Amino acid sequence: MKKIKIAIQKKGRLSDKSINLLRECGIKVSNGDRKLKTESSNFPIEILFLRDDDIPQYVEQGVADLGILGENEVAEKEKEVLTVERLGFGSCRL
Repeated sequence: MKKIKIAIQKKGRLSDKSINLLRECGIKVSNGDRKLKTESSNFPIEILFLRDDDIPQYVEQGVADLGILGENEVAEKEKEVLTVERLGFGSCRL
């Protein structure tokens, strides 16, 4: 069975919120302490822990099926990726 690969920040503001979102969806996953990837114990899902500025490229190239990251990273990297849903957390203020 093919696993869905989700890329999230390995550390930073969105990391904990992304893990919490997955858990709220019923996906059992560890927080990836010093790991590059982990697997869900109850769904065919693999979580990739990446630097936030690498996530758009991984999604564009198909290494990850989707990514959770700030829209600013998508805009700055100019990669051809689709915003599926705005999650309502991690907003940025100047």
